[in-house]
Amino acid sequence: MLGSGVRPDSMRAAGPPATGATQAAFADLLRQARDGTLASTAPVTVAGDAEVSCTDEQLARLSLGADKLEAAGVRTAMVSIDGQRLILDVHARSIVGAASAENGVIAGIDGAMDLGDFRTGEPVGVQTAGATTARPPAGLAQNQSLVRLLADLSGA
Repeated sequence: MLGSGVRPDSMRAAGPPATGATQAAFADLLRQARDGTLASTAPVTVAGDAEVSCTDEQLARLSLGADKLEAAGVRTAMVSIDGQRLILDVHARSIVGAASAENGVIAGIDGAMDLGDFRTGEPVGVQTAGATTARPPAGLAQNQSLVRLLADLSGA
């Protein structure tokens, strides 16, 4: 059978090599992913048992924020938006509940993002270069964004 010239499906040729335009487009997508400017348009939803509500506009902002968090490698994030602090499962793109601090500690997150507050006219971070996306280092106290969000949440 080796000499028959027939290959199993798993050994088919890979197709034509990438052109310069294809390589340039891929390089641009890779740069956007690294910069956090690549928008997937994948929606963020609120889990049925989350006991929080978000407007369509907030869900759109959360979607853009989830793209940036995913690009940063964050899996579960605390997101501050319009005075709410929410827990976002980045991979599932779902709000799983409100962030609540037990003894001033929010466990189970590996990132935080502040999407601003439309109620006060504060700029929305995800739409500007000033978006606050943080991946906490081993010493969480070094992450000023997370420290500020936790302090706001605990009322300190």
